[in-house]
Amino acid sequence: MKYFTRSPLERMMMQPPIAQARPDPAPPVPQSHPCYGCKRLNESSGCVLPCYRGVERMPPR
Repeated sequence: MKYFTRSPLERMMMQPPIAQARPDPAPPVPQSHPCYGCKRLNESSGCVLPCYRGVERMPPR
């Protein structure tokens, strides 16, 4: 195959990408944790902050 340049980057870009290993999932959250049952809880990285559960509701005017 002919290349357009003599750059080694061109040859590297022609290679298929190397598969990256996925990180281990976070351990399950215990029921005593405030984020238990939260829909924003990410299985791979854990709790997503800022959490809406920590914010108190504003009283109606």
